[in-house]
Amino acid sequence: MNLKSLQQQIIKQEELLRFEHFSNEDALEIGMLLIEKAKSRNAAVAIDISINGYQVFRYGFKGTNAHNDKWLKRKINTVNTVHKSSLHVFTILQEKEQDLLKDWFLDPMEYACMGGGFPIHIKETGIIGCIGVSGLPHLEDHQMIVDVLCDYLKVNLKA
Repeated sequence: MNLKSLQQQIIKQEELLRFEHFSNEDALEIGMLLIEKAKSRNAAVAIDISINGYQVFRYGFKGTNAHNDKWLKRKINTVNTVHKSSLHVFTILQEKEQDLLKDWFLDPMEYACMGGGFPIHIKETGIIGCIGVSGLPHLEDHQMIVDVLCDYLKVNLKA
């Protein structure tokens, strides 16, 4: 898949994977679905779900560590600042041949342009938080979140 089609796919995901409401209970349900998805793939990942900067769900599989936590924080910072998925930011930077620090003034020690951070977008409200996954190659981190959100929101992105 080329960069432009990947970017268009992500834009569609961000437009369709939006919530009517989002509570701590939703975070718990989605977090548990992410755990089940990771188990089914035998994937050791760290998962974080935050609402308005407050962590409401956190889980780390055996094999994850503080390194995953640092990646999660960087991906979450990106989503919360730019209001796009961290993979979307990756495609924009790649397409425009831009640098996170030089062109966007975002410190790469605090922000990451890699897949695995996805915005929690409430319809008619906007971005109120982030779902983060770290531990797989970054495209797979992103896809795990998208797969779970499609199931949870009953959205078919292939239609």
